[in-house]
Amino acid sequence: MQSVASTREEIRTRAIEIERQVDEGRYRPGAWEALLEAARALPRAERESLTEDFSRASRKLHLRGGRRTLPVGPALVLEGLAALVGAIFLVLAVERESNLFGILAVLVWVVSFQPLLKVSVGYLVGIDYDYAYLYGMEPRFKMRYGEYLAAPRWARIVLHVAGMAGSPLGAYLVAISLGDTTWVARLVCWLIFWLTVAINFASLGAGLAGVRRLGKLRLSLSSGGVAGQELREALEI
Repeated sequence: MQSVASTREEIRTRAIEIERQVDEGRYRPGAWEALLEAARALPRAERESLTEDFSRASRKLHLRGGRRTLPVGPALVLEGLAALVGAIFLVLAVERESNLFGILAVLVWVVSFQPLLKVSVGYLVGIDYDYAYLYGMEPRFKMRYGEYLAAPRWARIVLHVAGMAGSPLGAYLVAISLGDTTWVARLVCWLIFWLTVAINFASLGAGLAGVRRLGKLRLSLSSGGVAGQELREALEI
């Protein structure tokens, strides 16, 4: 019977081989997912010993398409400034009873609250980040995957639940701050709130059901989908 230590070293070797394949331009999809499945079955102490190997391999895989990146610090400052701009729009919406400023406020907060909340919670539960990048027009932060993998399951679930909560929270806060005279903006806020809640719970349910894709959307790219997958494993469904 193979020991845990030998299994760990075999997994480390496979991670290094994936790095080599990426460097040489011959990586084929599937190997990383299979490796993660094997690594997640290891005890936490063994996963912690693989932190740097998995963070390095994940980084190379993620950057192989030539993504444009930004250091985490400046990216968080930009997100914070965006949230501040949203707050200014909200103040103007309330003072001037402006639907336009109310809609601008909710659009800015829906986009900025998600990464700010998720990254903040990530740091609180011990998961660091490598860099920021754009996914379409949406700013995202690339976590150090080895630290994520080594974290206890409850921390991983909390992280993704925070990612689910950011956008609805932004819409909710604007909605309850606007008065009756800005009912159009309030309506837009509630529509965005319920839409983001519905999307999050749909992806959460799909993850719980073991679905990996919804159409062209990979659930591994959504907080709700990954939270569902983590809960599915925790419940051993």
